[in-house]
Parts: sequence; structure tokens; C-alpha cells
Amino acid sequence: MKILLATFWYLPHVGGVDTYLRILREGLEKRGHQVDIMAHHPPMNSVYLVTGERVVEKKPILFPMHDMMMDYFDQELPDLDNWARYREIERYVFEMASVLLGLDDYDIIHTHDVISTRAFSRVKPANIPHVATIHGLLMEEFFITKEIEQEGTMRWKYSFVEEHLGASSPDATILPSEWLRREYINRFFVPPDNLTVIPYGLNTEKIIRETDSIKRIPRSDNKLVIICPARLVPYKGQRYLLEALAKLTGFRDDFVCQFAGDGQMRKELEELAEELNLQDHVEFLGNRKDIHYLFKQADLFVLPTLVENHSLAVMEAQVTGLPVITTRVGGNPELVSHLHTGMLVEPRSVMELCQAILTLMNNPELRKNMAENSKHWARKYWRPDIMVERTLDVYRKAADKYK
Repeated sequence: MKILLATFWYLPHVGGVDTYLRILREGLEKRGHQVDIMAHHPPMNSVYLVTGERVVEKKPILFPMHDMMMDYFDQELPDLDNWARYREIERYVFEMASVLLGLDDYDIIHTHDVISTRAFSRVKPANIPHVATIHGLLMEEFFITKEIEQEGTMRWKYSFVEEHLGASSPDATILPSEWLRREYINRFFVPPDNLTVIPYGLNTEKIIRETDSIKRIPRSDNKLVIICPARLVPYKGQRYLLEALAKLTGFRDDFVCQFAGDGQMRKELEELAEELNLQDHVEFLGNRKDIHYLFKQADLFVLPTLVENHSLAVMEAQVTGLPVITTRVGGNPELVSHLHTGMLVEPRSVMELCQAILTLMNNPELRKNMAENSKHWARKYWRPDIMVERTLDVYRKAADKYK
């Protein structure tokens, strides 16, 4: 088959969707399929085929579209604020750019967020099956960033419709976790019949080869190393980890926490670390391409996220053989068995997070057992072929609707 994988987000970037698309594409091509990837170019000024030369600049579409749509909103939806107007206009521009890049030659279109899913459901050729994978709830992130402050507002209503249509518009929708399936059925009234749960897969063999070839280098200061790999954005919860580390210094002084990732909150988090007198205990590493090297040098993985669907970072830590501490949100309880492969704590609970880290610091044997259990589980269940084969099965079922 000729398959189009499409997302509204920009590629390449550091994050789960990028990793997922690369793994899926490799798996599909290994089975003989031809795969294109469509996305925004990183500055978000154009839409392009990541796997080709074709690019559509957005400006020639955006300028006339903006004026026309603003006039329409003023007349028909005067209560719609600029936040929602901007999102609607951006989706229209993405739709038109996608059509200009060409959609007619594909056997399957597979979108990867609610925005691109709704867009392609409106403009794709009528005879082409459409599958979507939804990687998380945008509405949850909007509450944390305070772009949405309460239910019932115009922004909440817009986001509700965006989530509902994004999950219900395609011929079949794939969700990586049972938690997300329940959310769409119970909160957003998406019919359950077309929802299929397929957990993510990882290139486990590649990770094992890379990490097995990396030598662990003991630190000269003998400090225990905590690794926290995530974008520095509000919903990843790093500020709560910093506060937990500040409390931890009252019990142990022999640790360093490495924050691998970058984002809008970096300056704020650096200032908070200084305010909490953590200068000797934290390192902000920025975006790193050697994350497996960092994992191999670490003793403990911590992800204090407030919103999560199916964390690839947690999965990679498990494959590497790190004990995991993360929050009891979203699909995390489906990845981590508490006190067996890791520890689960309540989000925003600084004391609980501090206590979990201290427990593993004080119990090297428990740390070792969790790491071994975690590695055994991940290397058995996170293989990419399981995800790819189940995804192809969804493609076939979606295609059967057009016969």
C-alpha cells in the first residue's frame, strides 16, 4: 500500500509523536509498504512532505483566509474569542495546504492528532480509508496552561467539539491506552465501536544494542543520578520535582538530577532551582541526542508529569533497565506496576514524590529488583512488530468499508 502519515504538529521535534511516526514508518516500510509523512515544517510557516521535496507555504493561503474568516466570525459567531478563531483558521489553512500537496494517490491516510484528523476527514478523497491515532487530550493541556480556565466557557466548548470530532470522524481510531479510550467514550461521547487500543512499540533491539555498548562511568563525586527527560512545559510537572528535591536535601545530599529537554519554562525552572538552593543538585542539559547514554549513567528515572497518555520516555527507561517513578495519571498505571517495575505517586504531591525518591535511594536492592522487573517486562511487550501488525489490521478493516 501507499500510506500517508500526517500530523498538524511540526516535524522533526523532540517528543513522542516524532518517535512514534519514525518507528511506525520503519515497520511499514520493512513490510513492503510505501510511506510518506506530512507535517508542518518546524517554524510552522509551511506544510511539507517530510519524506520528499514538496512544500506549500502558508502565507498565500493564510492572509486572505484570515480576513475572510474574521468577517464570517464577526457576523455569525461574535462570541467566539480570538483563541478559538485562530485555531479554526489554522485548521482551514492546513486543510488547503494538504490538498495542494496532493492526497489522491494514497491507499490509506493515517492522521495523528485531533486537528489533522478533523481536517483530513473534510478534504480527503471520498474513496480513501482514513485511520487516526490520537496521542493525548489537548483539553487537559489547555487546563494546565490556563488557556481554558473552566468548563462551560466558549473555549471549553470549542475544545470539546475539537476532541469529539477528532476521535469520531475517521473510519477507525487507534488509542494507545485504555485510559484514553475511557476518556473519549465517557467525557466526549465518542462511539466505542471504532475505537481500538494499541499500545506504543519501541525499537527495542536498537535500544538494547545501543545501551549494551555504552559503558557506565562512575561519577567522581559518587552522587546518585536522577534523570528526568521531558520538554520543559507546564504539564510535564518539573517544578514539583524541583520542590521535592529541595525537601530531599533535608535527608540526603548525595544526588544530582539531570533535566534533559528544553522548552518555554527553562528560565523559570532554572530560577526556581536557584531559589531552592539546588545549584549543586540539578543540571539543565537542554535537548539531547544521546538520551540512551544518559539513561545508562543514571540510577533512577523520574517523570512528574501532570498529563500523560502512554509515555515513550517511561518505556525507553524500562527497556534500558531503570527503576521508574512517575505519576498516577493517564496511561501511566498501564505502563508501571507499582512496587514491581516502579513507583506511582499522585501528581503535584511534592511530599509523596520526595518520599518515593528517598525510598529508592535508601534501598539499592529494591532499586535493582525494580530495574530487572522493568527491563524484563519492557523487552517482552514493547517490541515494535506488535504495534505495526495490529495497526495494519486496523488499516485492513478500515479499507473493507470501501469495498
